[in-house]
Amino acid sequence: MTINPLFSAGIASACLLLLSGCAHQPYPPLAEDLALNTRSTYAAPIPGTVTTANSKLQVNPEVATDAANAADSGTNIATVARHDVAKTTVSQKVIPPPPNPETLPSAQTRQLDILLDSQTFNYYEDGELLWSGRISAGTAEHPTPTGNFRVRAKNKNKRSGSYTNSFNMPTPMPYALQFLGPYWVHEGYVPNEPASHGCVRLRYEDAKFVYSRIRVGDPINVSH
Repeated sequence: MTINPLFSAGIASACLLLLSGCAHQPYPPLAEDLALNTRSTYAAPIPGTVTTANSKLQVNPEVATDAANAADSGTNIATVARHDVAKTTVSQKVIPPPPNPETLPSAQTRQLDILLDSQTFNYYEDGELLWSGRISAGTAEHPTPTGNFRVRAKNKNKRSGSYTNSFNMPTPMPYALQFLGPYWVHEGYVPNEPASHGCVRLRYEDAKFVYSRIRVGDPINVSH
């Protein structure tokens, strides 16, 4: 039988390609290969710490362990983070606003009591407690005077005549009620301790509410 020379040359070329490796193209990766290649090289931290450039910060050990396990198993750490955020309990006390003064009936009597020991105030109308809240009165170096006073003046946009703010402007004292000389009840920063120079600070909503209801001549009683 006579073999076509061209056919023989084709077979020889194919064999040569196989032997020389030109036909060795990359195979599609297997699932196991993909899992191996996509595993994170992240070094798991010691549970409970996060190392920064200058220090170690304490974190929730359970969250740190979950993140380390996620990195070791190839799980997306962002997914674990969302899961841990869902497990974290956040507690924050929400302070309700005072009543809407426009919806309240007019009162025959009004009275504001300032209680220095508890750093609180009570506001009464017609002998009944209507609203109360926190205050920040004078420090030991600048005490708030005690006694039975009356509202001598009201000034919605009052500014201090003695102190300035960071802009070198007279310190704002909104919704101010004068009860003795330079001493006023007004809106201001209310930390968890006495912090003023003698005035009585109320939170914004409280100061606005009391200012809208109380009148000049109404009693302001300051006691321990």
